[in-house]
Amino acid sequence: MTKKLVGGVPLAEQIIAGHLAGGEGPVTPGRLVTVRPDRVYVQDGNAPTIARLYEQHGFTTVFDPERVSFVFDHSVLVADVDMADRMKDADRFAARLGVDVRARGQGISHVLAAEVGWFSPGALVLGSDSHTCVGGAFGALGLGMGASDIVAAMVTGTTWLRVPDTVEVRFTGTPARATRPRDVLLSLLRDKGQEPFLYRSVEFTGAWARSLSDDASASLASLGVELGAKCVFVPDEQGAIPTGTAPGLPRVDFDIGGLQPTVALPHLPARTVPLDEAAGTPISYVFLGSCTNSRLEDIAEAAAVVRGQRVGPGIQFVVTPGSNAVYREAMRAGYIDTLLTAGAVVTPAGCGTCVGTQGPLPARGENVLSTMNRNFRGRMGNPEANIYLSSPVVAAATALTGAIPRVEDLP
Repeated sequence: MTKKLVGGVPLAEQIIAGHLAGGEGPVTPGRLVTVRPDRVYVQDGNAPTIARLYEQHGFTTVFDPERVSFVFDHSVLVADVDMADRMKDADRFAARLGVDVRARGQGISHVLAAEVGWFSPGALVLGSDSHTCVGGAFGALGLGMGASDIVAAMVTGTTWLRVPDTVEVRFTGTPARATRPRDVLLSLLRDKGQEPFLYRSVEFTGAWARSLSDDASASLASLGVELGAKCVFVPDEQGAIPTGTAPGLPRVDFDIGGLQPTVALPHLPARTVPLDEAAGTPISYVFLGSCTNSRLEDIAEAAAVVRGQRVGPGIQFVVTPGSNAVYREAMRAGYIDTLLTAGAVVTPAGCGTCVGTQGPLPARGENVLSTMNRNFRGRMGNPEANIYLSSPVVAAATALTGAIPRVEDLP
């Protein structure tokens, strides 16, 4: 059950109010409520844990097989026997439940959720992955939850939550030409820290946020959890996601006028610096993918950078589209051919090497530049690798030279 969103009322509160399980009082910040989600989805990395919880408690069914989905995205190309066994068990578990299954290679759960309409204005969606907050780019209340909460929702069709406070983040000004939404978000995290956003619903406002494409909005929203937010919302020009926030909300003003592209240094997203401060750092592995930057716009930008050139010697440039639909569209547009001609390795759609459950893994001591959402130590499967974060434009330029570029070197 979705509900048309209106301006002047916190968006999270509107959506929660439209999904109350019944018998609840007014929806106000801090109140514990029980809600009925429109969709619950599980990613394969959590499926074995969820299966064990089902077995421990004697559960055998879900509240509605048509509204529960399994997405196999974290381990598409499995190269470990134990992991292969886990994935086979997850396959059998999903089959026993009779739920909707999105098989390996179809794409990342959050990308698919937008493509197939699970994320729609006013929807309430639960996912067993922290980056379910991507839903806020499409007007949905996307909540990432742990295995126990997901199991309860799968069985009962309900979940409880504490209504979050809402904070407005108002962007002013226009960033530099090569600056992308992820640069803005990580600069906000660097400058403001997590404290203003912890367990809050963050509503982004301002002309810049309103002008973003769906792909760019999704990139911004996917990083909301790095702020420590419960959920985030990005407005749109069509008005489906209102920009008029409730009066009296706390507000964080952030001037992005002239903001330059950035790089996050190992091993925290908050260790973000202007691009020129990291310029010259040698990089031998570049990864373009993840739910933050694996969409068509991201692949198009990377292809534009490398067109007519070659990936530098000794550099591994891996591109993983966010969904099969993105992959196909990128092929039709010629982007995949351009990347392959330049020397990139293009893999099947999915999470790719982001979480380190499949290859290619980085070597010990290797410097990696990635477009993913976080760079915690060991994130890509090797705690002895050094992971830097950047936009697709910077990543593609790095793949050509083997070093992080200066702003003046970007196309």
